[in-house]
Amino acid sequence: MNTHKIQPQATEIEDTIIGSIIYEKEAFDLVSAMLKQEHFYKSSNALIYKACYNLATNNKPIDLLTVCTELKNNGDLENVGGSYYVSSLSNGIGNINNIETHAAILIEKYLLREMILLGSKITKKGYEDTTDCFELIDYCGTQLNQLLNILEAKKAKKLNELTQEVLIDCFKSLTEDKPSGIPISINNLQKQTNGWKNGNLIILAARPAMGKTAVALDYAYHPAKNNIPVAFFSLEMTGKELAGRLMSKESGISSQKINNNLINTYELTALRKDCLTFKDLPLYIDDTPALSITRLRSKALRMKREFNIKMIIIDYLQLMDGANSKDNREQEISKISRGLKKLAKELDLPIIALSQLSRQVESRTNKKPQLSDLRDSGAIEQDADMVIFLLRPEYYEINSYLYGNEEISTQGLMLHIIAKFRGGVTGEVRNKWIGETTSIADWDNPF
Repeated sequence: MNTHKIQPQATEIEDTIIGSIIYEKEAFDLVSAMLKQEHFYKSSNALIYKACYNLATNNKPIDLLTVCTELKNNGDLENVGGSYYVSSLSNGIGNINNIETHAAILIEKYLLREMILLGSKITKKGYEDTTDCFELIDYCGTQLNQLLNILEAKKAKKLNELTQEVLIDCFKSLTEDKPSGIPISINNLQKQTNGWKNGNLIILAARPAMGKTAVALDYAYHPAKNNIPVAFFSLEMTGKELAGRLMSKESGISSQKINNNLINTYELTALRKDCLTFKDLPLYIDDTPALSITRLRSKALRMKREFNIKMIIIDYLQLMDGANSKDNREQEISKISRGLKKLAKELDLPIIALSQLSRQVESRTNKKPQLSDLRDSGAIEQDADMVIFLLRPEYYEINSYLYGNEEISTQGLMLHIIAKFRGGVTGEVRNKWIGETTSIADWDNPF
């Protein structure tokens, strides 16, 4: 065995990753779940990554000055080559979209180094007369399992463990008088679903003018009022427009008047009073346009760390950017929906993504959507745990609707049509649409 060979390494990639973390705002969140200090071959890069990790853990910004200060406080600044070396890492910054691939290469090199080290230890023990053969085999298995756990952090659980978790959840729902998922303001929908479940991808789809954004805002606002942090990513409307809609819902003043600055002095005074509760509301709105799944994941990871968000809402899926310009739109949407499902499981929270429906709905007499109407990709239906359609028959000048066995008026009627529910029952749930404030309420709500 030639001990003079250079160990597996990728120091140029290390420099690129560290440089990106310092100079690119989203970089650390993209790799923090993958990389650890020991994965770096160069000790200087390992120390800098440790400093970045400490800053992020304490909710401090990562930039050249804060990293150098952290290194200095730890007595490591001179060990890494001073501030000159840290600043020089900006020379090799690569495409941030490739940073996860680069991080995976570093982990592979680290694993190869660990395998070489393990092989040396096994060889040494094998030559010793006192070594027990079977103990050595057990040692090898244990060490290999530890290396495999680096690649697969989430371990499988025994059926009995999962069974106990289910029983505990059921017991809590009985004793604590609260839903097992994120609560919903519409009582009938709450009874049908028992709240939005962690790890689920829920698609809320409709044709334009059905009220998707208004419903999504209600989904976000209700848990936030119950002190459950929610992140709302709006790719279509501005944050101010969404805030205006919520102010309208809370005050009863027309959302059109609020967003067009047409309220009078009396209404302004009432509006200020009614919206005082917004001060401590844990609802976080990000109106960055054309988000890619990579940037969304980065932002979501940061919000999870800083605000401990419990649910994500995206308005809407078709406005997200694809990662690869060579893909056609159907392939892009497929990758986005798959990415959203993976993110829901990774962060262990529900993600509600709004989606447009194709024009086929308009050709039907009853205007009732079907799963085949999901626009751009059948993968949306495949990836989703639940698909809900919204329908307002009144918009199409349909005067009556057969709800169950009852013929009802369509005035102010909105329908939640649950077309897919993995592990649950599909069906229709009615609620009231309040056009003036672009909001929703229970069907039996008098307002």
